[in-house]
Amino acid sequence: MISGPSTYSLAASGLYGIVVLACLAAAAAATALRQRQASEHLRTWLLLALFFGVLIALRLVNAEEWLRGILRDYLIVSGYYGDRRSLQAPLVAVILAIAGVGAMFVLLRWARNLRGRRNVARLAGVLAAAAMVFLIALRLASLHMVDALLYGSAKLNWVIDIGASFVVLVAATYYALVVRARP
Repeated sequence: MISGPSTYSLAASGLYGIVVLACLAAAAAATALRQRQASEHLRTWLLLALFFGVLIALRLVNAEEWLRGILRDYLIVSGYYGDRRSLQAPLVAVILAIAGVGAMFVLLRWARNLRGRRNVARLAGVLAAAAMVFLIALRLASLHMVDALLYGSAKLNWVIDIGASFVVLVAATYYALVVRARP
């Protein structure tokens, strides 16, 4: 039985809430009439605010643990639980490949012609959110070797989760400051 959110989930939700506010401030800066920012900037910050809002809800209802439980129960009922590592390894490989190809695509396509501090802040926010999606996918795959890295002594789970959240927070705040400082 899954209980309510842990202290860590509540703390993460609080951090995500601060990130949502920063993204909304960046969106407000992008929509200020005198600033005339590109419409994709507004969409990016609103989508990032929505993404972190969804993360808050998922944390508060323990959605990841619930989904892991459903997947575990499915593997047990279907008789594949003993062979779960043979199923999880290719899944982790696919997650890593998608993350690697996605990062290369963004760096080659977007970053090559990236101009301006506002665009750099926007890209940093998007990449950090992508890192969060990558982390969630790895946590769901739950391969023992990956778990040892994520939850081991280095606590990469926390480092990536908190680090990516702070990157989005700083990027949104920086974006809002840069846009508001424009003459």
